[in-house]
Amino acid sequence: MKSLLAGLALLFPALAAAVPMEKDVAHVVITQSDLENASRWNEIRRWTTEAAERGAKTLVFEINVTQAGAQAALPLAEEIAKLKLRTVAWVNTSAVGGGALLALGCDEIWMAPGARIGAAPPAVPQDKELSPKAQDTLLAEALAVLKAGARSLAKLKGHKPEIAEAFVDREKGYEPHAAKGELLLLDADTAVPLLAKGIAADVKAIAKDSPVVTLNSAWFDQKPAEAPPSAAASPKPGFETKEAKVEKTKSSGIYTGKVVVIPVGEEDLIIPARFEFMKRTLRLCDEQRAEAVLFDLDTPGGMAWETTTLMMQDLQKLTVKSLAFVNTRAISAGALTAMATDVIYMAPASSIGAATPVSGGGDSLGEAERAKYNSAFLGMARAAVRAKGHDVRILEGMIDMDAGLVINGKVIVPKGQIVTLDADQATMLVDGKPLLAKAIVKDIDEIKKRETLKGDTLVAEPTMFEWIAIWVTQFAWLLILIGLASGYLEMQTPGFGLAGAVALIAFSIFFFGHYVAGSLVGHETMIMTLIFIVGIVLIGVELLAAPGTILPGLAGFLCVMVALVYTMSGWEVAPVLPADGVPAPAEGGGGGFELAHYATGLRNFALGVTGAAILIALMILWVPELRPFRALVLEAAAGGTVTDAPAQRDAALARVGDTGVTRSALRPYGSVEIGGRIVEAVADANAYLESGREVRVREAGGGRIVVEAV
Repeated sequence: MKSLLAGLALLFPALAAAVPMEKDVAHVVITQSDLENASRWNEIRRWTTEAAERGAKTLVFEINVTQAGAQAALPLAEEIAKLKLRTVAWVNTSAVGGGALLALGCDEIWMAPGARIGAAPPAVPQDKELSPKAQDTLLAEALAVLKAGARSLAKLKGHKPEIAEAFVDREKGYEPHAAKGELLLLDADTAVPLLAKGIAADVKAIAKDSPVVTLNSAWFDQKPAEAPPSAAASPKPGFETKEAKVEKTKSSGIYTGKVVVIPVGEEDLIIPARFEFMKRTLRLCDEQRAEAVLFDLDTPGGMAWETTTLMMQDLQKLTVKSLAFVNTRAISAGALTAMATDVIYMAPASSIGAATPVSGGGDSLGEAERAKYNSAFLGMARAAVRAKGHDVRILEGMIDMDAGLVINGKVIVPKGQIVTLDADQATMLVDGKPLLAKAIVKDIDEIKKRETLKGDTLVAEPTMFEWIAIWVTQFAWLLILIGLASGYLEMQTPGFGLAGAVALIAFSIFFFGHYVAGSLVGHETMIMTLIFIVGIVLIGVELLAAPGTILPGLAGFLCVMVALVYTMSGWEVAPVLPADGVPAPAEGGGGGFELAHYATGLRNFALGVTGAAILIALMILWVPELRPFRALVLEAAAGGTVTDAPAQRDAALARVGDTGVTRSALRPYGSVEIGGRIVEAVADANAYLESGREVRVREAGGGRIVVEAV
């Protein structure tokens, strides 16, 4: 996995033109509010990204955190630990709670005189409705996760793991500085050399002779200095370097400086191709530096796994501001999407919530299955929601009906009910802050005024290929019907004609559309197409070369079914259920075979095959009578009837009692010469008659001649 800086640096290519920092030490201050406010941390993330782009080799975090929650700070500390430049924590004057974990994520730790570091226990909100045993269980789970995270940070950065554990677990102790039952809290003199490298009065003492640049909003917003032109580097007049073209493409486009609106309507979260469209739009908004992205939500929900991927990956990577306008419903997957944005606004008479998982048919899950999926969704979505500064308890109540919603002792939604908030509830003030949504607004223009967004509003639209993918995934069964019916008609006619071309086009659109929609990735497209072709060849062998053998036809049908169903169901395979707090696995992770994951593919395949069978039956009954198809029938092409054929005409002249001679052995069929004419005949009682035997006609009629030995 690439580092945070390496990934985010791609989103700010123009910063390379700014003042270089190869000899500078970047310095950023971390306070209590920075850890509790997701927007503030996003700003720090952008500052450090630009410093890395300018070439800074050392990043000093000045930490002054007195009591921030350790659980919330753990993922932020892990971000710092993944940075690919030298990181230093300067504790001034306190790194307690979450601040201690941030320090553990740095390569070096320095202390200011009189500073302290440690005491980072887990905290679980007290809930009077939970039994003491349940509270203890929650606390034990939080402690296990936090202790493992602190220990991993210490090992990664070369600190003592036992000190990290003693910060978190009071039962661990660290003699003689903390007895069992006490949390470890080190002062500056004690921390050196147990944990810290030394005591420094200020950042300059750590930087030594290197210039120190403090990262803040004013520094970040300053215009890049223009470098003097170089004769060697300057392109010839009228020419543009390749690098300049790439830079220009990345830094400007139709979304540059715009407020990009992504509509999410009735069916948008149940169509896989729409997710691909949203992902592409978010990526372009970052690359082209849109001012903000706004989801205009009016949806009853959709595909949960795809939505959590959108939350955990695409929206978390987004560096521009993200907003959600609930206009007028954000139910189920729509609520998850809204809570993965930075700011939520509600329309009058709107609602948000009810995100508990249900089966593909919309039915409620069984008790055990519901608990399993609730745990999975909470584990994946909790980190994304927390990172955006929303209350995780709201998410828990939306997913788990047993959680309810209790804020500061006030029951907003009782246990046993799924949390769904109306506009007034979502914007109600709790401790001076809105519960979930920032305000109730009438339209997008009002949101822009409140957020001081200056860019023009631009509604994102799918490209032509994306529209094809959307149509294909919606009407895949129709393409299967057309392809199978046309293929059957082609097999009933000589050569390759119009029906074959229609079948080829239908299945080509089917596979291409699903590839664009994202259900087939890379080599899967080729493999599924190859399996499909093998299946068609086997069916052809059964129908044309070896009719009645059954095995080739059955194997061919299974190949076709596997290829088509897998293609239509690729996005429905649920990932492995992660542990609490662990991000969802990357796309393509499988959770083992479960028939329910292929429900949509099987349904579309059944509809297509059934429709094709009905259409083929109608063609068998009516096509020969239709004028355009009469050329396919011998009567119209040859001019006459079947009885006009010479062999049938000669057989019709034979009469009972006529005699003749066999011209081939009759076993029991063969050739007989009667009255100077060679006709086909059958021996009476299926007897065997050798060639040259004299025979007499025993029965004649309907083109059938039965003979017996004389």
